[in-house]
Amino acid sequence: MNGKPQITDPDEIAANFFLRRRSSQWSQADARELQAWLDVSPLHRACFESVERMWDDSGHVAASADIRALRAEALGVRTPPERGWSRRRTAIAASLALIATAGGLGLLIWGGGGPAGPVEAPPQVYRTAVGERATVTLADGSRLLLNTASEVKVDYTPARRGLQLVSGEAWFDVAKDSTRPFVVSAGRHAVTAVGTSFDVRMESSGLRVAVVEGRVVVDAVGRGRLSEVRAGERIDVSGETAVLRPSGPVAGDWREGRIEFAAATLSEAAAEMNRYRRTPIVVTDPAIARMRVSGVFYAGENSGFLDALPLTHPVIVEVGEDAVRIRPAASDKKIHR
Repeated sequence: MNGKPQITDPDEIAANFFLRRRSSQWSQADARELQAWLDVSPLHRACFESVERMWDDSGHVAASADIRALRAEALGVRTPPERGWSRRRTAIAASLALIATAGGLGLLIWGGGGPAGPVEAPPQVYRTAVGERATVTLADGSRLLLNTASEVKVDYTPARRGLQLVSGEAWFDVAKDSTRPFVVSAGRHAVTAVGTSFDVRMESSGLRVAVVEGRVVVDAVGRGRLSEVRAGERIDVSGETAVLRPSGPVAGDWREGRIEFAAATLSEAAAEMNRYRRTPIVVTDPAIARMRVSGVFYAGENSGFLDALPLTHPVIVEVGEDAVRIRPAASDKKIHR
């Protein structure tokens, strides 16, 4: 035994080599080891080049204080000469804060410290900032899509695929495995699926689960009161109440960066848009807050929503440093954004 963790996932091995190569201890022997691994399979080379691209593309995010701290920990740990890369250092390298960006979308991945394999590893944490989305392929082939300002912890064991939605919203495409239930917890609530596609969203008032394919079982209030939700349905949980209804949330297909409103109130629409904005939209008048809004818009600061609103509703959009305010229109003047 050489004391190194037995890592088998090619993406994790590529990340390991990438971070080792950035350290001051990188040697000719290490370079030969990397080249030998790259020569084994085109997949190995593709994984390594992908890591390089992700790092290069995310330079602006990698300069953040959090990432600098993680990199300093990974690249600055001193190890005894006879051990070279210690177990802790290799573990950090394998799971360290890669910033995965594609089209401006960011993801911070931090897998904890410890050299165990994917089944025994400590929970991994995936999170996005305001306005960001991210896609993660999990160890079993399931896919996790995170919406804006969201965080999910993944803790797989041999008997159970456990995930915790800490905040925000996530979409789950679940790989079928009847021997290992796929369980998403969110506060007091738990959603169990075997092979399905569904969305879980935490809100200030409670929880919303919408199913597109298959079915899930929802323990709505954490007391064993189970509700089955099938494709085309959603369940809204608020306090001790769980209501099953046809799916049709205020927000549309956020996975493609779009938000769809179908006769939503202006207040609801503004609240939904604010999930993706750093400068909030404020509706100043209760009367216009009740106006109905329909349409498809992009998520983010430049969504087109604020440009279109004065064209279809009697409102003025005023852009300030701290907020964008929507108020009733004057008869002779409109301010567009």
